Amino acid sequence: MEYKTITLVLFFLLALLSCSNSNPNFVIPVVPIDNMPQPVLTGKMVYHSYSCYNCSDSKLYLYNFSTNELTLLSQNWTITNPMNAHFSPDGTKIVFMGMAKPTLNWDVFIYTLGTNVQPQNLTKNSLARDEDPKFSPDGTKIVFKQNGVLKEMDTLGNILRTFSVPNTEASMPYYTVDGNSILYSGSEANNLATADIIKYSILNNTTQSLAAVPKINEYYPITVDVNTFLFTQSTTSDQVYLGYFNGTPSLKLAFNESDSDFSDAFPVNSHTVVLSSTRAGGRGQYDLYLADEISGKKWSLNIYNPYINSSNNELGACYSPF
Repeated sequence: MEYKTITLVLFFLLALLSCSNSNPNFVIPVVPIDNMPQPVLTGKMVYHSYSCYNCSDSKLYLYNFSTNELTLLSQNWTITNPMNAHFSPDGTKIVFMGMAKPTLNWDVFIYTLGTNVQPQNLTKNSLARDEDPKFSPDGTKIVFKQNGVLKEMDTLGNILRTFSVPNTEASMPYYTVDGNSILYSGSEANNLATADIIKYSILNNTTQSLAAVPKINEYYPITVDVNTFLFTQSTTSDQVYLGYFNGTPSLKLAFNESDSDFSDAFPVNSHTVVLSSTRAGGRGQYDLYLADEISGKKWSLNIYNPYINSSNNELGACYSPF
């Protein structure tokens, strides 16, 4: 659909240029960015919604762009506070963190979409805080955080290895495209209250700082492709940046607004992300938006379905094209 749209736009521009050549008084009309139509998407999105982080009332939702169906996934689950879900590469499963009854410890769960079976607790034998799970690119492994330490397990919950990194606290791990490295948000050596974006090489057990402004918090790294990744930098407000694996300075993306928070960005296609923002005009503190990295245009997800954003906080969106 997007390919056809681009072709039609090019045809239209060529026609306009032809008219301008034959009429010296012809002026090519400028289409304002605000009039850009929302992206046409056919995949699905999973996200969580809660009234506040410490209220323990988070719920997981699934939205299908093709069918416009919004589903409360966690409605009948025996799990409290599910959040931060991530799709398997084929889009058939999700992993997420939640509190298992009766202990209410943070655990990692896996769930097959479209089934009525309860999610499987992959860390049920752990008494630790198990959080931030992400599938590997081949879907056979899951990286997660256990009490601030990065670990890897298979999809049955068997621990495969522990990653030794130099940070006191390591969070929000995400595999690179080849699965040979992990991005994570790691505490700064001289300021444990802030964190940097770091790349850990599984092959040679080394780390490399990718976004590390002293005393500034950088978190939520998400791999985009072999060259780039998304992350959030927090100063007076949260802003989304595009980082580069080759050391090129990070780029603050066009859709940011300095008086609002923009965070939890996840790639949808080559130039669009889904993210959460506190910008004016939303329904809750954080609402979900699509944003164009180049033009800066933003679209509330309520354009697609009026029940996505609510008076609660909608966060942690993940998109699958399948």
